[in-house]
Amino acid sequence: MPLSRRAMSRVVLAVVLASLTTALAAVAEDGRVVTFTSGTGSSGGSITVTNAATGSTTTTGLGQNLPPAACANILSLAAPKVGLRTELSGTSVRIFARGAIVKVVGATIANSDLATPKQAVGPRGQ
Repeated sequence: MPLSRRAMSRVVLAVVLASLTTALAAVAEDGRVVTFTSGTGSSGGSITVTNAATGSTTTTGLGQNLPPAACANILSLAAPKVGLRTELSGTSVRIFARGAIVKVVGATIANSDLATPKQAVGPRGQ
């Protein structure tokens, strides 16, 4: 049964809208990876996390002589306080949100962008 032009236009429009929706969802989960390359020294420090989307800010103290993994753990617990989703992996914390601002005093960090595009799944899981 052949499709009319009108029906074909609707199918094409639906496919285009579906692909745009998938692309927009992938952008919404962009974020950053914060890796602690050194911990705190004898004077300790602090971590300040700001969610730019809401304006919420939290500051957490860092104790003296903390290793990088402990600093990362503290960041992974502080970020959700301002509505940011995190994932801890050793000395690195993935923050799944655009507009996450992290300031660290007393420890050394490296920042990198995180892009987590969602994979499109075909009709047979391809």
